[in-house]
Amino acid sequence: MFKRWLTLLSLVALTLLAACGGQTSGGDNNGGNNASTDTSPTQSFSIGTGTSTGTYFPVGVGIAKAIGEGTNYNLNAESTGGSIQNLQLLNNGELHLALSASNTAFAAYNGDEPFEQPITKIRAIAALYPEVFQFVVRKDSGIETLEDLAGKKVAMGSPGSGTERTGKLILEAHGLTYNDFKPEFISFSDAVTGMKDKTIDAAVVGAGIPTAALVDASASMDIKLLPLNSEKFEAFVESDPYFITVTIPAGTYEGIDEDIVSGASPALLIVSEDMDEEIVYEMTKALFENLDKVKEAHAVANNISLESAVEGVSIPFHPGAAKYFKEQNMEVPTQ
Repeated sequence: MFKRWLTLLSLVALTLLAACGGQTSGGDNNGGNNASTDTSPTQSFSIGTGTSTGTYFPVGVGIAKAIGEGTNYNLNAESTGGSIQNLQLLNNGELHLALSASNTAFAAYNGDEPFEQPITKIRAIAALYPEVFQFVVRKDSGIETLEDLAGKKVAMGSPGSGTERTGKLILEAHGLTYNDFKPEFISFSDAVTGMKDKTIDAAVVGAGIPTAALVDASASMDIKLLPLNSEKFEAFVESDPYFITVTIPAGTYEGIDEDIVSGASPALLIVSEDMDEEIVYEMTKALFENLDKVKEAHAVANNISLESAVEGVSIPFHPGAAKYFKEQNMEVPTQ
């Protein structure tokens, strides 16, 4: 009988020890390197990015690590279709944070195509880097201008991506609609595979440069980038205030030996207006105090800086982010 009671007491003691151990914070994920010594349960948040061969995903992973470094929050970078899907998932409460091109966020906020209703709950944390639109073809394709894409099979990006939406608008500005060529809605990596196999004639890639998919493409075949028609594009920019003319420098990809005129919109880090002001403040502060973690994730993050964090933002700032920027003596635009 005594042995039976001793065994029972031992089991109770083990159970109590396990329960005490369960009070510590949770384990790591993409952003789980926490500097905080707080032993309260770690809060977890999801951040919508893009496809794995674009720039949103590695940048999102870097942002998760940067915020995790300076807070007690775990962020998980989720691969998605891109800007449009991210904004819809954020609006539905399926994501906590998201990446989106500024011009696409502007369309969502105002209920412009393809958004059926305005998404007015989205708020900006910061502008990150220019998201450049690149129109790529094989060098031996015989295609020299965007107008030459008439009748061709063109990869427009993943369904639900800002690449597809903005690429379509740019081509329309050059006189091409989906009736004039054959659009394919596939990822950047699938587009590159199709170009290698010659089942795809051209691809639209909207991402920070250099883009992994095009680095791969230029290493395995001769490619060229199509310039935009300056006159036609200037008219388009006038109708889209969060889109600018940029230059893709020579040497960005193997075999690209001259500067290429193109367009870009800032990539934004976005959050729902429902998120607590103090949480967003802490996230914003941690991001800019640990930018090295983002820069380790992708070279495009070298373009992210505190100085440019409030430039080209098309939607209202979240009060938590605005609080941090004002502490840095920065003027925060009001929309």
